[in-house]
Amino acid sequence: MPVAILPINADTSAMELMVASWFAAGHDVLWIPIVEVGDGDDAIAQARAEADALGKPYLLESIAELARLPNGVKGWLFPAHLDDTLVVAMRVGGDVVFGALRHPVTGQTISYRTDTESAVGFTPPPVAHSTV
Repeated sequence: MPVAILPINADTSAMELMVASWFAAGHDVLWIPIVEVGDGDDAIAQARAEADALGKPYLLESIAELARLPNGVKGWLFPAHLDDTLVVAMRVGGDVVFGALRHPVTGQTISYRTDTESAVGFTPPPVAHSTV
């Protein structure tokens, strides 16, 4: 099912405008799948299997490539030259929705770099900075 790109109008959110501006500026945009760890004895094994099935991050060179996102999977979305984002994108059928995640206890907005994994024994890799 193709994803419809809606024209900018009065109902276009600030987040949608920001994402559109990334592509309009010619930035490559990364989509990194979000794998959530559930409850239960095998939750970590299930999360690892889901991560393996989803594969590596997607490099999106145009806004039309949002149609390649796996259906129903949330992922962090940001221009490749930045190292953090609050934007989460998910394709649902023919629509792509954008939003942000909130911590279930504190209610604070979670970014890509927010530590949410240390409680389950995972430490995210350090950020590689460009020397250019």
